[in-house]
Amino acid sequence: MSQLLTPSGAHNSKSASIAGSTKSRTASLLSNWSTSSQRSVVESNGLSITERFFFKTAPDKQQVLMCIALRVRMPKDTDASPARIVDLVRIAQAKHYRLSSWVDHATLGAVPFCEKAKDLPTNYRFLERKNDQDWMEVYHDEINTNFDTDDVTRPLWRTSIILPKEWMPAPGTEVFEKQTPIVPIHRLKKDNPIYYDRNATGFGLTIPASAPDAKTFDIMFTFHHCLGDGLSMFAFARTFLECTDSTHFKADDLKLDQIEVSKTPPPVLDNLFDPNVLEVVPAAMGMAFKALGKKKKRLGHSDENPSPTSPGLPLPESNSKKPFAGPTASPDVDDDEEKRPSRPPSPPDQITMGPLTKTGTGHTNVRFMHFNTDFTNTLRKRAKVEKTSMAAVLVVASLAACRAVFVHGVKRDGGDLTKQVPKNQGWVVTNSIRHILPQSKLLQGGDRETDEALKVFGGYAGSVSNNLKITDDSLIWDRCRHIKRSILTSFRSSIQRMKVANYAYRHPKLWKAAEKRIDLSKLSRMFSCEVANLGAWEYPCATPDAPDSDDRVRLDYFGGGLNASFDGSRGLFSVGIITLGGNMNVFVCYDTKSVLPDEAEVFFKSFAQTLERMSETGRKATVADMIY
Repeated sequence: MSQLLTPSGAHNSKSASIAGSTKSRTASLLSNWSTSSQRSVVESNGLSITERFFFKTAPDKQQVLMCIALRVRMPKDTDASPARIVDLVRIAQAKHYRLSSWVDHATLGAVPFCEKAKDLPTNYRFLERKNDQDWMEVYHDEINTNFDTDDVTRPLWRTSIILPKEWMPAPGTEVFEKQTPIVPIHRLKKDNPIYYDRNATGFGLTIPASAPDAKTFDIMFTFHHCLGDGLSMFAFARTFLECTDSTHFKADDLKLDQIEVSKTPPPVLDNLFDPNVLEVVPAAMGMAFKALGKKKKRLGHSDENPSPTSPGLPLPESNSKKPFAGPTASPDVDDDEEKRPSRPPSPPDQITMGPLTKTGTGHTNVRFMHFNTDFTNTLRKRAKVEKTSMAAVLVVASLAACRAVFVHGVKRDGGDLTKQVPKNQGWVVTNSIRHILPQSKLLQGGDRETDEALKVFGGYAGSVSNNLKITDDSLIWDRCRHIKRSILTSFRSSIQRMKVANYAYRHPKLWKAAEKRIDLSKLSRMFSCEVANLGAWEYPCATPDAPDSDDRVRLDYFGGGLNASFDGSRGLFSVGIITLGGNMNVFVCYDTKSVLPDEAEVFFKSFAQTLERMSETGRKATVADMIY
C-alpha cells in the first residue's frame, strides 16, 4: 500500500458475464492462469494497462464514460432529505477504494483522499424535476461530459440527483453550497440534444411510469472508465441501494466520522499472470496477420462521403427548460438559443460500408427501452428450447436491427439492395473474467448474487468478437446457436490477447513501439454492434410490488450504458443490458454523427420487434420474418 499523499501537493506536478456459461470449459484454464503470477506488472494500487489508456485520453477527445440511472421510490412514510441522500452516497463511496481515491499522474496509482467517510470529496449536484422526461436530458449531459483529470482534488465520478421541487435543498444550506458543477466554471458547457423521438411509443419503447402519488427521485452515477468496468458500475449501485432503507433515512446521525474509508485496492487483473514468450508468440502472430490482412470496413457516416440526401426525423421539442441545477451549475444558454433545430446541424452523410480516413464524432444519444418480467421469462424459455442463450439472442437481435438499418438507408438513397446491404456483420461482446479473482468462488459453484468478486469496483472485462453471416433468408435461431458457440470458443482468444498486451507492457521498448502504431480512431465503428449484458440479478432493494411493510426503497426504472463517441468505440450501436427481477432494461447508445435520426428509429423499433417475434416464432423463422 503506497503512502497516503495529499491531492493538493500532487496537483502542481500533475502527478455478469455474458459468457458465464463458459465456466465448465474454462475452469482449469483460469485456475492455471491465476496461479501463474510471478511478478507484478503495475503497483497494487495502480490502474491496469487498459485503464491507463482510458486515463490518458487527450484533453480535446471524448473520454470513455459509463453511467447508470436509478429511479428510486421511497418507502411509505419516509421522505428523502437532500443531505441524507448525499450521506448515503458517501457511505457507499467509502466501501470502494477507487471511488475514494485520486489518480496520481506520475505513478498512475489510485491514492485515498482521507481516512473517514465524513471527509470524502463527493461530486454531486441537485436538479429540480419539472416533468417525467427531465432525467433523459440529464443522462445525456452526464454520458457526454468529460471529467477534469487534472483536478486531483476531486474523484473521477459524480452523482446527479433529480428531486421534486418540495425536496430541493434550500439555498444557504451546506448541502446546497457544496454542489459541484458538471462542467468547471472555467470551461464551456456544450449542448447534447436528443435527436430521436423520445415520445415514440410501442413495444419496448415505453418506459414504465411511477404512480402519480409516488415519492420518487432520480439518481445517476457517472464514472470515468479508467476506474472500473460495467459490472463495477452496477456493483456501486448495489452498494448504494443496500443502505437505502427507512432506518438509514430516519436515523438522527449516520456517524460518518466513524466509518472507515477502504484502504484495500482492488486486485489488478494484469498482476494475476506473467506470460512467457512461448505463450504469447502464437497469439501475437495471429494478431499481426490479422492486422496485415484485408482492412475491416468502417460503418457509419463521415464528413468525407457527402450524401446527396440526408433526410432526418424532426427533433421533438423539449417539454421544459433544463432542470435547475443549483448555484454552482454552469451558465445556461438563453431561451432562444435553447430551442432545438428541426434536424441535426450539418447532418452526416449516408451509411457506407467503405473505409474512412476520418472518424469525426458528434455526441452520444441514448435510447431507453424496457421489457417486463413476463416477456423476458417467455423469451428465456424460448431460447432454452432452441438450445441457445439470452446473450446470443440479444446479439442476434442487435444484428438483425442493424440489417434493417442498412436496408432502410439503401432504399432511402435509391441504392441497390443486392450490392450495398452487407451479408456479413461484425459483433463484439464484453465479458467478465472476475472468475479468476482471488476472492471469487464462482468456479467452485458459488452464488453469483453474493460472490465477493462481483462486488469489487475495478477493471475485469474482456471482449470477444467475430463476424456472422446474416441475410434475409438466415434462420434466426440457427444464427443464435452459432453466436452462442462463437462466444464460447472465442473466450480463450480474449485471454490470449490480454497476455500479449501484458508481455509487451513488461518490455518497455516493445510497448513504446506498439503505442506508436496504435490509433484508436481507426478502430471506431468497425462492428455493427457491441453488446454488454450485465446479466440477470435479483433486486438489491425491495421489488417494485413489495408490500408497504418492506421499509426498503423500490426501483421504478434503472439501466446504464457506455458512451459511443470516443475514439475506439467499436460498435455502430452500443447496447447495454441490465435485468433485475426479470425486468430487462436496454440502453442503446450511438454517435449522432454516425447515425441519422431516421436510422436510429429503425434500429430501436427493429430491435424490439425482433425480440417480440422471437418469443413467439418457430425454429424455421428467418431474419426477414423478424424485421419486415
